[in-house]
Amino acid sequence: MEKTKFAAALLLTAVFVLPARGAPTEKAQTPAAVSKSDKRTGQGLRAWFGGREREAEEIFSQITRENSSDPVPYHALAILLSDRQRDYSRVTELYNRHKALSPESGDAYGAILPILDEYARKGCVQAQLLLARAQDWGLAAAPDGIHPMLWLRRAADGGYAQAQRELGLLYETGERLEKDTARAVALYSEAAAQNDAFAMKFLAVLYLNGNNPAYRRTAFELLKRADRANLPEAQLLLAQLYQKGIFVKKDAKQAVRWYEKAARNGSSEAMNILAWRYENGEGVTRSPAKALQWYKAAAERGEHNALFRLGVLYYTGKHVAADHALAFEYFKKAAELGDVAAWYNVAWLNKTGDGTAQNFREAKTWFERAALTGNSRAQVNLGVMYANGEGFPVDLEEACFWFELSKLCGNEDAQQGLDFVAPQLDEAAKDRARRRAQRTFKRMRRQRDEQP
Repeated sequence: MEKTKFAAALLLTAVFVLPARGAPTEKAQTPAAVSKSDKRTGQGLRAWFGGREREAEEIFSQITRENSSDPVPYHALAILLSDRQRDYSRVTELYNRHKALSPESGDAYGAILPILDEYARKGCVQAQLLLARAQDWGLAAAPDGIHPMLWLRRAADGGYAQAQRELGLLYETGERLEKDTARAVALYSEAAAQNDAFAMKFLAVLYLNGNNPAYRRTAFELLKRADRANLPEAQLLLAQLYQKGIFVKKDAKQAVRWYEKAARNGSSEAMNILAWRYENGEGVTRSPAKALQWYKAAAERGEHNALFRLGVLYYTGKHVAADHALAFEYFKKAAELGDVAAWYNVAWLNKTGDGTAQNFREAKTWFERAALTGNSRAQVNLGVMYANGEGFPVDLEEACFWFELSKLCGNEDAQQGLDFVAPQLDEAAKDRARRRAQRTFKRMRRQRDEQP
């Protein structure tokens, strides 16, 4: 009945705010069809592992230019180009494309597994690295049950810089290996001696985070060497050091110079930071046009912060003509990349049909994702949906649970929902909802505290 329907409109109007991001602190489109291995991929791998790198590069380049759905050529070409210590912007693009395709890549990697196994057993370090990654990333089964770590160790022991750097990272983080910083430093140093720019950057970070001031000069020298190889990650780190005045004199102009260099070399994070600076006139002359240019460049590379910000700009009509349909597209892409704030906005727009077709089921899915991260507005909205039966049958106990949880998370508006549903529930139902909310709240708080 109308008189017993919760006044959701007023409450939701109050709690819906597109979050405004402060200073900023990848996934291309995946084809609908399951990726299949391109027959030329095998030819390229045999040429590469057989020492005919130019031939292999031509084959892989041709396949990637065709925007193939086979992920392997992107992966192989990224490794091949990294071996030459150049074109790191292109390397980043290749890895991003591979990441987008790899969830559907089982058939592709399965098709080349015999080639990888054959050449890995012959001692080809590139094949060993590819085989280790394919197995470790869950893209292919291990031939004869050989553990991927064994192939990675063999490649590193064979003096392969990329494998040394990768093994060093596992020792540094303690992921799948016992943490051993000294071993990580040794492996990074071996790779850096072969001009592996990523290893230089990793080693520099370790030195900067260490307690020995004598290593700081070495860290900067390593970053400058990585810069000469045009590694955007090193340029971004230099920008951040100058911005914050860490181990160097704080210098906004130097920071902007390094951000621009990193952005030109393909760093989506640097692009997003530059965009924010141009939008707000932070260290540069304010320019909404340049801000949009850099936001869009970062968004094309899957930078979720840039995608979210573009969603806000198009939703609010700031710097651009308002376009809620386009805003929804940007929010949805950011949400799919794990942007928590975007989860809420996608849910709201689905619920209201603003910028997209109204879809209560989709709204519920995204509200739940946001709610379980502690978003009290999403929790209130779920309470409203269950109280009013929006998209599914009315469930007042479930509504009570979400309102109770939202109240525990500090949302004062949740009391309105409790005042509506509580009189319609018996004491047992209210007690179940309250206890469940308390358990959920404790679990969320524990998970938050355990995050690094």
